[in-house]
Amino acid sequence: MYRKRHRGTTAQRGYGSPHVRLQKQRKAQHRPGDPCAIGGEPLWVPVAMLDLAHDHVNGGYLPGLACRYHNRSEGAQRGNRMRSMARGWASARRW
Repeated sequence: MYRKRHRGTTAQRGYGSPHVRLQKQRKAQHRPGDPCAIGGEPLWVPVAMLDLAHDHVNGGYLPGLACRYHNRSEGAQRGNRMRSMARGWASARRW
């Protein structure tokens, strides 16, 4: 028995052409040493290693870019908190 998870396409998950367009625009504006939108440390990594940071309070994205470490770990933490609230394995029987 295993859990099946629907992942959806990139567009269904909100990473379609508008996301890619905004990401390219922000990466073109980025200067080495700009602060990380989440962690605040200067970003000296290559531009290919940067992500758009989500604004979970107001929706959309935070101004600037975030390093992959902070952006993805923050998303993983939020997902893990949501997963703990969800019901575990689905059973065919309801006792």
